Amino acid sequence: MANINSQKKRIRQDKKRNLRNKSIKTELKTVLKSVEDSSVENKSNALKTLDIAYSKGIITKNFRDRNKSKISKL
Repeated sequence: MANINSQKKRIRQDKKRNLRNKSIKTELKTVLKSVEDSSVENKSNALKTLDIAYSKGIITKNFRDRNKSKISKL
């Protein structure tokens, strides 16, 4: 355990970010799997989720662009 207050704060912040990132990643995975249903709602929801995950720094630009391209082809 850290002794320095700034390090304790950093540990708390990392836990919160880890939980947020994990929830967004799992949501993204389920949305991408549901796109195969080919409904317009699922496609727009998937594109929105990809953009959100990229803006928060959870996924890379290449991953986002590759999946957007794949979704648009369906």
